[in-house]
Amino acid sequence: MNPKANYTKTMHGRNIIKILKAVNLLSRHRGTTVAELGEELGISRRSVYRLFETLEDLGIPRYEDDVPGEREKRHKLEENYLKRASGLRFPDMRLSAQELMVLYLLLSSDRVFTGTVVESVLHSIREKLAAIMPSSFLSAAQSDRLESLFAAGTLHPKSYIGQDEVIETVLDAVAERRSCTVAYQALSTGATKSYEIYPLRLFQHDGGLYAFVLIPDHSTLRILAVDRIKTLEIHESTYPEPQDFNPDEILSQSFDLTLDDPLSLTVLFTQEAARRVRNRRWSSVQTFSDNPDGSLTLTMSTSGSEDVVRWVLSFAGEAEILEPESLRLRAQEAAERIVTRHSSPD
Repeated sequence: MNPKANYTKTMHGRNIIKILKAVNLLSRHRGTTVAELGEELGISRRSVYRLFETLEDLGIPRYEDDVPGEREKRHKLEENYLKRASGLRFPDMRLSAQELMVLYLLLSSDRVFTGTVVESVLHSIREKLAAIMPSSFLSAAQSDRLESLFAAGTLHPKSYIGQDEVIETVLDAVAERRSCTVAYQALSTGATKSYEIYPLRLFQHDGGLYAFVLIPDHSTLRILAVDRIKTLEIHESTYPEPQDFNPDEILSQSFDLTLDDPLSLTVLFTQEAARRVRNRRWSSVQTFSDNPDGSLTLTMSTSGSEDVVRWVLSFAGEAEILEPESLRLRAQEAAERIVTRHSSPD
């Protein structure tokens, strides 16, 4: 490798970061001064004026503003400008400090991608966001590091090490609307079957990666766990997205990830459990009722009876299914199995 070429690329990248950071500073409501730009970017006043020339060459409009009581003029960008490149027009994509922070927060919840190619991509994006964050927005106690503002959640993610090819293929298929042949291992039986799918969305849920897929042979919608995909072969044929497909609505109507198992139920929580249940959304259709003794009654409509039973039992006797009776009996049977499993041998 040519060291000089590598050095040039590095310097070019740094110059781009300086330009992006300068645009962000100029985009602030109060704008910025030459002195502030020099301090933020670590460059001389002369370099700041050269940077202004670069912005003008890029077609990014800048103007000077005299502020009463201030010795230096403030430099700002036009409010309603459109950046132009190669004859194309792009909308203004300037981000505020708060917007940059929120993006960084979302990108920090990446433990599910540990050990995969996606992890390195997310890390690169976070570095770029940190590079254009105004340092004045971060306190000295935070050491001017954007990552010091957030901590990742204590999830227990599945491991996707060694599944880069599957993840990349799903992403390509979703982006290009291309059909695939999947070899998938069923959770209930452990058997692996191959069939054609139309990948629609890849999403994260409770520390795992899942994909909404349409099975064209039966015109049915399914959710596949990425960790149970053994192989995925992408084809040249494309498909249209179903017009009535609404992933957000589908997920809001299921308790976990079980589809097509609708039910309505009422659960009674003790006063202690009520504090953990109240003010959370367990279903898109739910109603809370406070009782005189401090207990709480939850009525909701959702999908996934087995998921609900496991959830109720997780409260260790602090929750009781009142109705329907059939679900109540299933909870009783499950509780009896737990007692049997944990009973001392004779």
